[in-house]
Amino acid sequence: MLLLRFFFRTLAEAMQANSYHSKRLRTRNALVHAARDLVFEQGHGKISIRDITIRANVGTGTFYNYFQTKQEVFAAVLDQFRETITQEIEEVRRNLKDPAMTIAVTLKYYFRQAQDNEQWNNFVAFSGLPGKHVLHQDEQQCLTDIKHGAIAGRFKVDDIFFTQSLIIGMVKHTNLEISKGALGRSAMDDTIKHILRMLGLPDLVAKALVQSPLPPARAESGRADSRLG
Repeated sequence: MLLLRFFFRTLAEAMQANSYHSKRLRTRNALVHAARDLVFEQGHGKISIRDITIRANVGTGTFYNYFQTKQEVFAAVLDQFRETITQEIEEVRRNLKDPAMTIAVTLKYYFRQAQDNEQWNNFVAFSGLPGKHVLHQDEQQCLTDIKHGAIAGRFKVDDIFFTQSLIIGMVKHTNLEISKGALGRSAMDDTIKHILRMLGLPDLVAKALVQSPLPPARAESGRADSRLG
């Protein structure tokens, strides 16, 4: 009998804790979505924390349980964009068996998102966040991809950490230069070819992988209407 009571008490406590965390997540998401929508509508300079909490239908003080500044909630919007984009390509990645194809497809997908995802690019422009915010593959995932290819004998790399750093750096540089107009869009495929050759693939193989069509992702997000006048 005592054991049964303990079981039900533990279950009730777990359910209560889960309900509490679910409520916090809903509130945080409401603040993030409100900030995103207001930035698209008005730009960062015209909105206040109070505007965000009114749109999210929470008290002003509630905001500070999750974020300290507008910039923090704006950064959370970018994190949410990244998470959505990562989820979109994950199903495609799971179906790829060749480590080299995985690298090529992932790079191509993120290059295209970085250049063509209107929601991401407009939010970065309208949010006023300092620094350069370049969309690219998660660094840990990139490291894992290189490691898998090296273990399988597909890649020839001496230092996977240095190689990952080079790849992320090349991707960031190419995206920034394309955005500035210093490079054309063909630089995306050229960069992927250079990366594949750097991983030890022959030039013909690298070229063939780059020319392969990009498999459709689950549901691409990013065609947003810009409501700033």
